[in-house]
Amino acid sequence: MSRYVEFVTPENIEVSYELAGIGSRFVAAVIDHAIQLGVLIALAFGSLYLLSGGAMLRRTALASLPLWFEAGLILATFLVLFGYHTFYELRWGGQTPGKRIARLRVVRDGGYPIDFYSSLVRNLVRIVDILPPPYGAGLISVFCSREYKRLGDWAAGTLVIKERDPGGLIGSAGAASPIVAHFLSQIPSVDGLTGEEFLAIRRFTQRRHELEIPIQAHIAMRLARPLMERLHLDIPIEVQWHYADLLEAIERKYIDERGVLDNRSWEQWLEAD
Repeated sequence: MSRYVEFVTPENIEVSYELAGIGSRFVAAVIDHAIQLGVLIALAFGSLYLLSGGAMLRRTALASLPLWFEAGLILATFLVLFGYHTFYELRWGGQTPGKRIARLRVVRDGGYPIDFYSSLVRNLVRIVDILPPPYGAGLISVFCSREYKRLGDWAAGTLVIKERDPGGLIGSAGAASPIVAHFLSQIPSVDGLTGEEFLAIRRFTQRRHELEIPIQAHIAMRLARPLMERLHLDIPIEVQWHYADLLEAIERKYIDERGVLDNRSWEQWLEAD
């Protein structure tokens, strides 16, 4: 079952996150470990090839490898196994290649973006989480935690959350997501929406997925609440970031009513309107 955790930002904005369960985290882990294994295999064979001067070492020569070479391989293996996650989580805002494909993200407790310390700790404790293989201690911890935390998450103060599928944006071939379609069916008219307000919504929906989730929720709620009152929209919003979905629904309704052409820039259309 889906499980949510809620936080209140310093601006008194309530933000809800859907927690990532074992299934989606398993998919992300399989992808990441497959990439790591591929890198280690390429690293080992490439190093042996260079060490032998362009010819692969014979099996009898492997036992007499230089100590510095063995130490280098051990260090490189450690960096790939544990530095991989930290590198990508810092570079991609809490995501590794596996998490990006599975649409997951690591955040700190309270919904804050992950930092170097948190990422380093959660990934060093992975040594304990994987024992006994595969991820015995980590799985037990996730099962016993209401927030689906493995031991590394407890130590670092982090959560793994799901990111909503952006679905099809206006002007693309994709259809509206189910929640956007639901909101769209509850909007009778957007006659009170001005062209400038439409453009502000349009700019937000196009860029929302470049923003951190708390920022998305904060901006979307600030934009949506006054519009809901003026458009007489009595729509319950159960999850805070669904205000962004409501804005996308308002955008689609506006385009349906006004017949905006996709091959014209929005600024030109507003001037003509």
